[in-house]
Amino acid sequence: MIYQSQKMRLNSLQVVQSNESGDILVCEDLNDSVRTKYTVIVLNDHSLVRRFLQIYHDADYLPKEQEYEYFSSEGKYLISYPYVRLRPLSSFYMGKLMTLEEAEEISRNLVVACMACGVPWPILYLMLKQDQVHLMQDMSIHLSYMIDLTELDEEITENDCVVECARILLSILGARTDKKADSYVLLEKKIGRQSYSRFMELYRDIEIAGVSNRRRGLLRQIRAWLIRNKDNLFRVLLIVSLILLIFTIISLITNAIFGDVPWLRLFIRSFEKIGLESLLQ
Repeated sequence: MIYQSQKMRLNSLQVVQSNESGDILVCEDLNDSVRTKYTVIVLNDHSLVRRFLQIYHDADYLPKEQEYEYFSSEGKYLISYPYVRLRPLSSFYMGKLMTLEEAEEISRNLVVACMACGVPWPILYLMLKQDQVHLMQDMSIHLSYMIDLTELDEEITENDCVVECARILLSILGARTDKKADSYVLLEKKIGRQSYSRFMELYRDIEIAGVSNRRRGLLRQIRAWLIRNKDNLFRVLLIVSLILLIFTIISLITNAIFGDVPWLRLFIRSFEKIGLESLLQ
């Protein structure tokens, strides 16, 4: 299926979600030479579209930049957002294998991502509530726009988003160690008292209550590097294994044909004769 806007020709690559209200698609722009991908929300409900547009045009939100494009095509209402590589935090976060410093770094990155995303609070709330938080290999956090707008609530405020974000932070820090960190204890207490209303307050508490930024030991640095680069290391080991497998097969074939493996002579007979003297005599 191809959807046409004023700027783009969006070709549907994948249907992520489908229900009565519409679909969530991954599309590529056929007008773009690099085929840039977009997350596209297709809506059938005009009233839902009107509520969505009203939220973005509400002067109270003042979004940082216009990241979305709204248009209609084939009788449907479409909203396109930048596509975010999917690495769900729930699947790629390895709390038990990471240090407390790393867990707190990821927590800070999530708060920063929320403050920097520039979307209205009801949209950000859906991103957090619907697990659209993605952990990159460098431990940065990206928020995906693959959200179900049928749960859209225009009354959501920054306070609601901060509370939902803090809930995710508790799961990040709680999975790290059986002994609760100071940052975890502080968040747990303040969430219980409903003390948070701004993201900056949340960031400050993670920063203040976090472990000191002392220099890590060599072994801890190596372990952190291995965890971050495990995908690349796996590819390298796979390639090396394939090369060794091919080499072994070639050796078996040459041994069956010639009775030995010619390249092994370099090692077997290298020291049989030195100069004019034979070591076999």
